[in-house]
Amino acid sequence: MTLSTLIARFFSVSLLIVGVSHLVQSRLWRDFFLRIKDTGVAGIIIAMYTLPQGLLIVLGHNVWVLDIPVIITICGWGMTIKSIVYALVPSRAEAVIPTGPNAHRKYAWGGALMIPVSLLLIWHSFFREV
Repeated sequence: MTLSTLIARFFSVSLLIVGVSHLVQSRLWRDFFLRIKDTGVAGIIIAMYTLPQGLLIVLGHNVWVLDIPVIITICGWGMTIKSIVYALVPSRAEAVIPTGPNAHRKYAWGGALMIPVSLLLIWHSFFREV
């Protein structure tokens, strides 16, 4: 198994787990992000978790083809750029964390979108890719 395949499998399974969690525990995700928003260092906390995975994808799965693997590459670059911005300007993260009584719905919708994308990536990285 190549490093690129390992990264694709790790990312796709991680995305599925996080997507399902966002869908079924949307209120907990809302509460979690509201709590870290209150700390004033939400950007640093988010970057601490997303930068390593984003960099791993950028460095080990930088696949620019018009096919399914490019989804992972784009996600990796997005996570890396977002993490750098959040690490340098932490208030930027706090500005995009949803608030209000229906904020949990945004997390549920995010999870609902992550699930089919993750299933496509799982299919490609486990069953289509050799």
